[in-house]
Amino acid sequence: MKTKIIGQGIAALSDAFTLKKEALEKVLAISFSKIKSYLLQAATASLKFSLLIALAIMALIFTNRAHAQQHEDFLLKKNQFSVEIGANYIKMVDFQYSPNMFQSLRKNVQLGYTNRLRKGIFSTHLNVYMGNLTPSSGLGLDYYGMDTDINGVETVDSISLKLSQIGFDLEIGYLHELKKLATSRTALYLGGSLEESFNYAPGFIFIGTINYGALNAKARFDYLLGNGKPLMFGLSVPLVSLVTRMPYHNSPNYPGKSGIAGFFTDNNHVETLNHFQNLRFSVKYHWLVSKKFAFDIAYQGSWFHYYRPEHLSQAGSQLSLGFTF
Repeated sequence: MKTKIIGQGIAALSDAFTLKKEALEKVLAISFSKIKSYLLQAATASLKFSLLIALAIMALIFTNRAHAQQHEDFLLKKNQFSVEIGANYIKMVDFQYSPNMFQSLRKNVQLGYTNRLRKGIFSTHLNVYMGNLTPSSGLGLDYYGMDTDINGVETVDSISLKLSQIGFDLEIGYLHELKKLATSRTALYLGGSLEESFNYAPGFIFIGTINYGALNAKARFDYLLGNGKPLMFGLSVPLVSLVTRMPYHNSPNYPGKSGIAGFFTDNNHVETLNHFQNLRFSVKYHWLVSKKFAFDIAYQGSWFHYYRPEHLSQAGSQLSLGFTF
């Protein structure tokens, strides 16, 4: 009798584990399916926006080509300062807070300094941005709270949440010119940069909040057009990064520490490219050049992903107009 009971118990446990495993596999399949669907939506929207920007840049190039004058002295100036203003359209999903897709049109201001050395280019850039964050579908984001008084009467209150994001990127880098591969029309640069970036969502929900310091590998390819102006392509990939995200419980408070100090306590992880991706492609063109300054138009496409404590993915397209002197 005991043997029969024990056998039945083992069989029941086996069935329970089998059901639990099947349920877990089903949940994981649904989660990865959602992640894939959202990433495809973000990539499609970013690609459409990127194509429109590429067409606009090509129109500027060919329209300006017939009236262009060559001012190579300014383009080869050793010290250059730049000021840029622009907009960045992003789509983002942060599974730590919501499986829904969010979008934002960020306004940004960039300051830059470039020093052309004999064998390469030293540069530093500061980008500051801000913008509202809204769901990609639906009218808004509402928060509901239920309260029960002493008589047992329940009331439900709702608050419409307005989300926003602010942040900055600071980057210092060096690109070495590969003169052996250069031609009369092309130049290739390889190098790297150190970058500090902080993205913060103030308010009730810290969606998309992240900080990282990264060592990036960078490449730049310049192609000299017939009007004497270069079309500059750039690529940036993080090799090693120190990433900070909100803890899983979303409360960074520690006794005796401020919120910022709590955010950077026990939430830092050293990541490589297989866990933290931040791929950026850019193209820049001096569409109006004089002897002392130049007006620039620049485009940057980006794709960002991190997996701790839950997946955070973002695709963006940024267009900027700049003044270099």
